[in-house]
Amino acid sequence: MWEMSTMERRYSVPPSTLSDPSGRYRTTEDLHAWSIYRQNLNSDFTDSALDTGHKSQPPFGNFRLRESTVQTILNHPKYGPKERNSELGSNVFTYLRFGLPRVLPHPPVKPLRNGSSGYDSSDDNASPYLDRGRRTRSDPDFRNHVIPPGTPSGLDADTRKSSRLKASSEADLLAADSRAQSRQQVIKAREDAREGYQRNPMPGNGHAVSPGSHLSVNSRMSPDQSSYRSPKLDGFYHDAPMLNERFFPKDSFYSTLPGASSEGGLPRYPHLQVRDLSYELDMSSAWHTLCGGARTKLRMLEGLSFEVRGGEILAIMATTENEGTALLDILANRHRKWRCRLRGEFMVNGLYLTLKKLERCVAYVQRHTDFGPDMSVRQTLLFTSLLQEPDNNRGFDTKSRINALIEDLGLGQVKHTRVSDLTESEKRRLNVASQLLLDTDIVLLDQPTKGMDIFDTFFLVEYLRQWAARGRIVIMTIHPPTYEIFTMISRVAMISTGRMLFFGKRRDMLSYFAYIDFPCPAYKNPSDYYLDLVTLDNLSAEAMLESSQRVENLVEIFRRRQEPLSDPGPPGVPPAIIKRANICTQVLTLWIRVLIYTFPFNVVHFCGEVFLAALMSVCIGTAFWNVRSGREQEHVEDRFGFYYVMLALAIWPTLLYTITSAWKEKGIVSRDTRERLYHKFTYAICKLTYSVIPAAAVAVAYAVPAYSMAGLQTTSRVRPFGVYIGYMILYLLTLRMMALACTWACSTRHLAATWTGFLFTILSLVAGYSIHPLDISIMFSWAQWVSPVHWITTLLGKNDFNSSP
Repeated sequence: MWEMSTMERRYSVPPSTLSDPSGRYRTTEDLHAWSIYRQNLNSDFTDSALDTGHKSQPPFGNFRLRESTVQTILNHPKYGPKERNSELGSNVFTYLRFGLPRVLPHPPVKPLRNGSSGYDSSDDNASPYLDRGRRTRSDPDFRNHVIPPGTPSGLDADTRKSSRLKASSEADLLAADSRAQSRQQVIKAREDAREGYQRNPMPGNGHAVSPGSHLSVNSRMSPDQSSYRSPKLDGFYHDAPMLNERFFPKDSFYSTLPGASSEGGLPRYPHLQVRDLSYELDMSSAWHTLCGGARTKLRMLEGLSFEVRGGEILAIMATTENEGTALLDILANRHRKWRCRLRGEFMVNGLYLTLKKLERCVAYVQRHTDFGPDMSVRQTLLFTSLLQEPDNNRGFDTKSRINALIEDLGLGQVKHTRVSDLTESEKRRLNVASQLLLDTDIVLLDQPTKGMDIFDTFFLVEYLRQWAARGRIVIMTIHPPTYEIFTMISRVAMISTGRMLFFGKRRDMLSYFAYIDFPCPAYKNPSDYYLDLVTLDNLSAEAMLESSQRVENLVEIFRRRQEPLSDPGPPGVPPAIIKRANICTQVLTLWIRVLIYTFPFNVVHFCGEVFLAALMSVCIGTAFWNVRSGREQEHVEDRFGFYYVMLALAIWPTLLYTITSAWKEKGIVSRDTRERLYHKFTYAICKLTYSVIPAAAVAVAYAVPAYSMAGLQTTSRVRPFGVYIGYMILYLLTLRMMALACTWACSTRHLAATWTGFLFTILSLVAGYSIHPLDISIMFSWAQWVSPVHWITTLLGKNDFNSSP
């Protein structure tokens, strides 16, 4: 593809523009050829962004690059790839297209394994934030090369006149809006809007399409160009599929269709319908309700109705994140079950399903990415596959499917990297992969592109578009996307104040709002503009009143003009469900994660805790060095002080370490339980069982050095030493469980440490050493019976003095 034919190069840089014709001339000429090649590519990208029906003629014709030109670009010290030996730097096709490798199609010589696209945004272990400026550069700037007047440029006047240079930015695409428009074109665009959306026109509208709107841009195109209906799903043309068709084959019915522009062309199943969905929360506190106060209710959703078919991507754009998240939580049955009111009907393939049954049919990618930090990418997916899998996966190789997803989502270079070392974009893609592994008919995604740059967002949305093209339903909440990403979406649902303001095909959104006298101005992103249009403005009382009236008006207009949902037909095939592991498999999988998947970092954490306990023991042993010194009845107070310090004071660093470790696990366990991977009770049982031996080892490391350095251990006192070790292990396990309980009961780590310290201080004060038992108030005397410090101090004192030789 890259070799230049025998024809002479038409576009070149004249020698007079350079100071060194023998050295720099050829290099600059090759870079100029690259710039011409990129302009042809930008023209093709523009056609895709405009969603036109056919491809326009490139401005520079069928221009190709010589092999020598390609090598000059790749070897250039400034504009060539930084990491030449990496997989990304060696991909010639991608580098010449984008200036920096972003999406890797199949290379022409050596195809990637399993037909993977090989996308990766990690930039060969370089920080994506440090190199953001370099990553967004597409081609070098040649505008500083001044060409003298009269120098032939290679383009004759006729060519310049007939070739319309396409621009790559949205502002350039709309720059012609300021030109004069003919009355016939405006009337035609207006009639298209009426014909496409309005069945009952509003009387007395008397509006016209604004000359500076997106709709007017399309009205100035030719009949072929102005058609919103593309032969493909979203109007984008891709060189190679991003899905591994071996493990994720396309639906046999859907893949034969030329597109999804007509309702008759869409596959019948899967088909999701939501009718009259309303959701209300009771926000009043329990104390306020008990005192007889009025209940405070929050209306999250009201009267939402929509439908999605296989092969479509539904983008939910809500004015607040909570509204979009609440909708997905309801569909996945993850919403709050108490002190709420939910009403609505849910149909899949013509079958009425309860939320409990619908939950087993959907894969839900939540916005939280709290994975185990010490597991690798591949281990995380293996752990997920052990706990839940598709019900019909008997004929599939799970490990091969995991490898295919890793490669297709651009995680191949980091598949053995710890999750804690991944970038935010890589964590988001890993989160998506963990749910796509279930291969359900319906996929829900809550802000899957949050924290991503424009390139990673483009890649992920395109990947989801191809995933939906397999005959799947993809529903996602998303921030207002760019215009190019907006054109990749099939349907749009716009929600404000919990109510629907627009639902329909993406290509009909501009014409709908233009018809109701809200055309999108020039130089504006439609998704940004219309979401701002339906957002309440609370900057001032006047702005709040005006925006509220506008939103109410838009809600009422859409309520009158919303088309009824299609007839679902007779009950069809039930959707595939997710098979979840039983309690025995859950326990075994949790053990595998602790012992195998987190190795060797679990050993490192264990050694750190043992070292901290031993260090504190040595410090106490130094302070109480040889307090026995051969005299059994002397230094009695020092010996009791030694036990009290060991039990009540020096134990604090170990308790804080336990709280910190448990707090780090809390987010991971909360995410896993929300994903229904295992139950909290199962985790509690596993946590108590597999932590007994490490906790006992920490207790031994804490008790032995100080006991030996204090001179309490002798050759004739073997039995008292064994009793002492047993009591200390039991005591430390008790304190550990108390610290874990406070950590899981509190909302923050600092609050957990505060409550643990408060309770432990009370239990230490009533132990009988700091305060005499007779001086303890009767209000707190009962605390002695529940104080582990009191019981262990008494038992150790008896063991020490009664066992004296």
